[in-house]
Amino acid sequence: MLMRVFLFLGLVAILAAPANSLCIYNGVDNAKTTIQQEFKDSRWVVRARVISAEDGVVAHGKPDAGMYWTTYQLAVVRAYKGHPGHRIKFFTERDSGGFYMDRRWEPLPKAHDTGGEYLLFLIRYPHYRGSPKMATRATFVNYSCGQSKPWSEVNMRSRRLLEALVRRR
Repeated sequence: MLMRVFLFLGLVAILAAPANSLCIYNGVDNAKTTIQQEFKDSRWVVRARVISAEDGVVAHGKPDAGMYWTTYQLAVVRAYKGHPGHRIKFFTERDSGGFYMDRRWEPLPKAHDTGGEYLLFLIRYPHYRGSPKMATRATFVNYSCGQSKPWSEVNMRSRRLLEALVRRR
């Protein structure tokens, strides 16, 4: 019985990895990360403003089956790590591992947080077999359950820590 559980969990982890559908960081489920960890692991760390958003679905051959997604266009307000350019394309799948830049206070249907600013710890969106064309050359958060968040939720201590990390580089 225990062996079946381990096999099932291993299969879930393998199938979920390309779609980022679980919050696993370095093999730990629902890990509590630090700004320092994610700063080190990310290719870019930015404060960015949402310019626009586009939603869509990739059908998988059946009605109502497919992958829902959003592509955001972001303007870089400040780069703390890396040289991402002035604009960033950000892609997220609309699943349990997605990172959404939506107004939380809006009722359904969702409303994108156009004009909202975010602290983002970014990597290149992982390419995998069947990955959507919209994700080409896009970024994604390093860990969707981690330190990326609306800028208004970044406290002064965290802001000072970011500045210190920049100076150490």
